[in-house]
Amino acid sequence: MNRKYTPFISLSRRKRRAKTLKIKTLINREREIWGGLFYDECDHATAVASGNWCWSDIVFLGHDPAAFWNAEIITANVAFADTVEEAVLNEAMLLLEAAGKQNAVLSDNSPDNIIGHILLRRSEKTYSIFNGLTFNDFTDKRALEIARDAPPAVYRGYRILPGFASGIGLKMVVEADVLNQTLIEATIQDFLARGEHNWVSDMPSPVRYAGQDICNQLDTKS
Repeated sequence: MNRKYTPFISLSRRKRRAKTLKIKTLINREREIWGGLFYDECDHATAVASGNWCWSDIVFLGHDPAAFWNAEIITANVAFADTVEEAVLNEAMLLLEAAGKQNAVLSDNSPDNIIGHILLRRSEKTYSIFNGLTFNDFTDKRALEIARDAPPAVYRGYRILPGFASGIGLKMVVEADVLNQTLIEATIQDFLARGEHNWVSDMPSPVRYAGQDICNQLDTKS
């Protein structure tokens, strides 16, 4: 049986303040590495040296002394890839379901599994529903087609996520190829300056997918 948890925002103010104080202490303790505005569990030197630091899970304080933000910060490129790959996975599963093969495909690939919306590497079995392609080849092909022919728009901004057990959940999308400490600090400061609310840019972000530039045009029809 899964252990139930109480969402952070449902705790008493006294308990929320105590938890926030611990985060404040953590941020201050690690200020030599992270600068004192936020804390990230990843290894800073390794993240920078990778040259591909494009997402992080961070915590930082807001204006309320009884609350802190538990945020995922990702680049627009990552947000675009997530959106494309989720659409492809949904499409593939609908095709398999229509052909009555979904259970067979999933069971054939044990102990492989699905993590979130990302399907791990599957076996090399081919399927007629995919025009003779394997699951991997079909999803790779469709992802490139969607990115090229019908790219979904992604936007820089902030979205508050309810129900977190630790702090208030937040998703932050930034326009950059890679993250760095200065960018994260500027993003946090912008979020705080906007009043710690949901916000989305009016202009879609230019992105790269599979090495190709994809420039989303502003939709002025809606």
